[in-house]
Amino acid sequence: MRATRKKRAPFMNPKRWTALSLVILLAVIAGLGMWYNTIFKGIWSDEAKAKQQAIEAAALTEVDSTEKYVWDESVWVVEGKTEDGQEQYVWLRENGTETVRAADAVSKQQIHDTFLQNKPDAHIKHIRPGIVSGQRVWEVFYSRSEGGEQKYSYDFYNFENGTFINTLKLPAEHLAQ
Repeated sequence: MRATRKKRAPFMNPKRWTALSLVILLAVIAGLGMWYNTIFKGIWSDEAKAKQQAIEAAALTEVDSTEKYVWDESVWVVEGKTEDGQEQYVWLRENGTETVRAADAVSKQQIHDTFLQNKPDAHIKHIRPGIVSGQRVWEVFYSRSEGGEQKYSYDFYNFENGTFINTLKLPAEHLAQ
């Protein structure tokens, strides 16, 4: 004799699988968000301290950019405006603070134009202010293709007058044929 009782529906039906999948997905996203915040909390804290230090040192009312620059030494470079609208660059070094009005320096655009006049085939990756060998500089990081190789280099220009200082060439990277 056969049983006439109906089989019970499975516990994990499609709706429950969907709900479980969403809960797991949200838990993974929340975990990644917490991990991201944990990783960058120190950097964001240091950046906030650098901004505040620059505001106090140079009487800035507005901060346009804050960037950590590492070469011979680690420095924070803060670009901002004073109450009278003058643009300032502030270098926060371990041994003190240096402030330069943008009007007393060569602009980023002037460095860009001068660089491309000398190396029109180069592809600029970035131009940023920094300190090399104790001297305020504009750093130009760029690439050039020479003989099937992509070559990366740094050019350094004096921050105040724009004179070329030197070039640092990195080892070549072969392009895929």
